[in-house]
Amino acid sequence: MADYIPQNDAKMNLWQKNLVEIVESKVTAWGILADDFTLVKAKQVVWEAAFDKVSNKQNRTAADVLAKDEAYEDYVATIRPFVAQWLANNSKVTDSDRARMGLTVKTGTRTPTPAPTTSPVGTVDFSVRQQHIIHYYDEASAHSNAKPEGVHACEIFMKVDGDAPKDASELTYVGTCTATPYTVKFDGAKTGKMVYYWLRWVNTRGEYGPWSSTLSAMVVG
Repeated sequence: MADYIPQNDAKMNLWQKNLVEIVESKVTAWGILADDFTLVKAKQVVWEAAFDKVSNKQNRTAADVLAKDEAYEDYVATIRPFVAQWLANNSKVTDSDRARMGLTVKTGTRTPTPAPTTSPVGTVDFSVRQQHIIHYYDEASAHSNAKPEGVHACEIFMKVDGDAPKDASELTYVGTCTATPYTVKFDGAKTGKMVYYWLRWVNTRGEYGPWSSTLSAMVVG
């Protein structure tokens, strides 16, 4: 979700002027605690003075810019809780009011997290003795480490020794990994054996995507 506070100083200055002006006319109607709004106004005075001073680029100093940055942080740290308490969740404030103030307007519904439709693509690094390091990425992401939208983690299953698995029933669960890579360690008894891996995405609702192609590597002793 985009931040309702503009990142550009000049745009933020115009935004806050509009917000404070609207709120000032509605403090009583919206049941806002007077002391809370007074604090916002006090921070506004400091911010606007600091902003005005650096607006003249020919005469400002490094100290002026630092003072402006500090005033910005202080002002924003006051505005955010004020908005959360008195504007964003106040039943007396309408969505139309929020739109006029440049605030986020909630839709009232949440888009369901989609079930994964792609599968992970991976490689197995077996350069360390008795250890496999599984690196993976989404098949549609061009080697980016970012997971697909709504995906929580990658589930990893394996089969040790024998022929490559043909069905998920042959697999043993290894782990759930939220960030690549994932390391699997083996005891000496597995040395020299081939290990096969299947991977799949799982979303935040516990729904699974399709299985990956089989990955395989030998356990090096």
